[in-house]
Amino acid sequence: MQWLLSFILRYKNFFLYFFFAIITLSFSYYQSEYHKSKIFKASIFLNGVVSEPLKNLTSYFRLKKINNDLFQENLHLKSLLINENYNSNSEDKNNDSPFSLIPGYVVKNDITSSRNIIIINKGSSDMVEEEMGVIGRKGIIGIVNQTTEKFSSVLSILHKDIKINAKHKKTNAFGSLFWEGIVPDELTLSDVSIINKIDIGDTIVTGGMSAYFPEGIPIGKVIEIKNDGRYYSINVKLINNISTIGHVYFLKNKNKPEIESLYK
Repeated sequence: MQWLLSFILRYKNFFLYFFFAIITLSFSYYQSEYHKSKIFKASIFLNGVVSEPLKNLTSYFRLKKINNDLFQENLHLKSLLINENYNSNSEDKNNDSPFSLIPGYVVKNDITSSRNIIIINKGSSDMVEEEMGVIGRKGIIGIVNQTTEKFSSVLSILHKDIKINAKHKKTNAFGSLFWEGIVPDELTLSDVSIINKIDIGDTIVTGGMSAYFPEGIPIGKVIEIKNDGRYYSINVKLINNISTIGHVYFLKNKNKPEIESLYK
């Protein structure tokens, strides 16, 4: 509402003039039928001029609230989906996923370099930490590499230095997923053994063999398969359009410290 107060203060002289003009017209209205007719027509015009912006303003705030409500609902559904995926892939069906979600919004998104960075409006004060995975509405986004109190820097999946554990959904065949820095919506899944049957159109998902992402988060579809005699090199078309992402979710893994301690 700050901008509305600033607007009123900026045009206070106009509003004062308008106020006194209304008083003057009111006196004229009761003294002349001609003035009554003119004032009535003018009031219809002014009503339209004033009502439309007010209606648009009301709609703006209403849509903003609806959008926020939908985002919160999507956050809840994402949490349920992650728990469902975890339980379907875990021997212990009674435990929930170790991952919880922290919502955020993209404030800067580079897609034109070979090492693209995304800035998100959540930082250490929001419990965001380095090396957290980040997902969007449809699939993976990247991994946090730095945080400040209020913001975080994320290595986009369109970053040449990132490698993500991924798998072929049908066969569970694992490989290493990375971006070659050329086509902004295609990644490469390498080191997949040729003993597995892979077809064009098959789905690639996160493998779950890291502390960044739970198993089963969608990544993309197979569009090309190359065979070197021992391993497949698979071109994957991203499900996410990285250039249009807005709302995102940080993945907080409560087991991450324990997992990392085993590497020391």
